[in-house]
Amino acid sequence: MNKYQFIKIISFFTIFVLLGCTQAQKPQNVTPNLSTPIKAEFSLPQQFGNNNQSGIWVTGKGKLSVKPDLAIISAGVEVTNPCRQGAIKTCYSQPALITAKLAMEEINEVIKSKGIQEKDITTTRFNVQAKYAWNDKTRTQILVGYTVTNIISIKLKDLDSIGKLIDEIIVVEATIKPKTKREQVTIKINSVNFTIENTKQYQKTLLSSAIEDAIQKANMYAEFSKVKLGNLIYISERGQVQTQYQEQFRSMAAFAEGSSTPINVGEFDLQISVYAGFEID
Repeated sequence: MNKYQFIKIISFFTIFVLLGCTQAQKPQNVTPNLSTPIKAEFSLPQQFGNNNQSGIWVTGKGKLSVKPDLAIISAGVEVTNPCRQGAIKTCYSQPALITAKLAMEEINEVIKSKGIQEKDITTTRFNVQAKYAWNDKTRTQILVGYTVTNIISIKLKDLDSIGKLIDEIIVVEATIKPKTKREQVTIKINSVNFTIENTKQYQKTLLSSAIEDAIQKANMYAEFSKVKLGNLIYISERGQVQTQYQEQFRSMAAFAEGSSTPINVGEFDLQISVYAGFEID
């Protein structure tokens, strides 16, 4: 082996060693093991979901029981015009449409007589549908008539008049039937729901209660954890005021005076939450 070949071998060996050292020193991804923040009855939101969060974080809740101030009544009419049997079977929807129109005009007169404005009456469903029945002899569905359904939503602020309004709407059925020929008329009261028209009037009280609850929780966690609670560093309202029915009404059933239809108004639970973070001194 001559001097030139020896130098060439030594050079290749040196390059190989240097490449190996470079690969060995390549940095690796390491996830730091950071401490988990103290939490109270919730998971951290996404913007605070990193593991470098520190302090005491709590959810405070404000709750207030109030009486509803608005009733929403779903009512309307359903009219079926059966097919006329004869040498030739005839089925028309027009008679049902005309009768439904007359019934809704009567219902609207009743509603407006209670001082309810046009803007508080909304059509929520109007439907013309063919009605079928099963024929055992032919083993097929056969057309037996047409049904027209017209349902409206009524906003009523005078809760004492709910029962009377419902009664007078139902009476429309007896008024319309003599004016029909073969149509089957049914006046419908689908539901009566209660709500709070404006929850903003209760927002200040609810927020005050929620913040107080958050501070009490933070103090409790600091006491149990043997640490000293520091300054409030973050607070945020979580969602809007929520309305919930109470499982058991605190008040007695409220009946519309002089009405045969009893209506239980009861109370609502309004709720709001805040999310707060505190330092640990």
